[in-house]
Amino acid sequence: MGFLNKIGKSTKILPILTIFGACFFVFLTGGADGAEKSDRPIYLGVLPEEKPTEMLKRFEELERYLREETGLNIHLKFYPTAGITGGLTAIVMEIANGDIDFAWLNAVTCVQANGVGPVVPFACGERKGGPYYRGYLAVRANSPYQSFMDLRGKMVCGTSASSVSGNLIPTAWLLDKKLDKFTLFKFYYLGREDNAARAVLVGEFEGCFINEYTFDNFNENGVKLRSIWEHPAVPENPFCVNTEKVSPEVLEKVKTALFNMDKKDLAGIKAVNKKYEKWTPAQWEDYTSIKRLTDMIYGQKFYDLYYWRELADKTKKRLQQYGGF
Repeated sequence: MGFLNKIGKSTKILPILTIFGACFFVFLTGGADGAEKSDRPIYLGVLPEEKPTEMLKRFEELERYLREETGLNIHLKFYPTAGITGGLTAIVMEIANGDIDFAWLNAVTCVQANGVGPVVPFACGERKGGPYYRGYLAVRANSPYQSFMDLRGKMVCGTSASSVSGNLIPTAWLLDKKLDKFTLFKFYYLGREDNAARAVLVGEFEGCFINEYTFDNFNENGVKLRSIWEHPAVPENPFCVNTEKVSPEVLEKVKTALFNMDKKDLAGIKAVNKKYEKWTPAQWEDYTSIKRLTDMIYGQKFYDLYYWRELADKTKKRLQQYGGF
């Protein structure tokens, strides 16, 4: 029985893993553009897929649009991406504790946040074919490798333990075959999707586990990376809300603005991801297949954020031994 069957035949998607320790560094935007229309600042945390300056480029138009459409004093909040820990555990802690109101997470961090606080998904991006995406094991376009097992004993990288495409899905696929990525490959986490792709292109690594967004971005001006393995569709990154911090009225304003954004500011949606065509409703049930998979692999320790911080320290030491990215 394949690892997909292990999470339930009714499952439409898969996926994965865990989260990590965090440097608490924060990058805030807010503006002097007259958007202070409400007394209380409302914070939208942004998952650090890339460094804060790149995430700002992707989300600044969304921030402006939400302020105008809702009349709320919405601010983006960014997190560090350096090293192994990045800001993944920090954003989960903050949305779970109510330090921020909303968060744009991935499927894994959504599951983790829901397990430690009153956090639920309510919207996500939709592309042609539905609110799902895929990920790849990518190699240089001119490399000789043609299959997963061709990289046995080679330098291969992922992103973080809290990544869907950069860790959990390939981990589950390997475990189903009774294989471990740290013994099959010379494996390292490099902290970010773009770090992993760049490390392959410069020849530091032979392969990388990355998501569809990163794969497409690096191939935008010519094929540089080639896929030798593709994981099944997983649910798109959701917008999540702390239901104890945010009133139903405020949530409804944000939802209404998001679900009408494709008619009013499609460019702002595509700044987040070029393949997105609109924001669509999301619910917890869309992510329960991810929970089943993370629970199967990690059990209750997945929800112990201090454990993940220790795990991050261990993997950081491994990266330091490598001496690379």
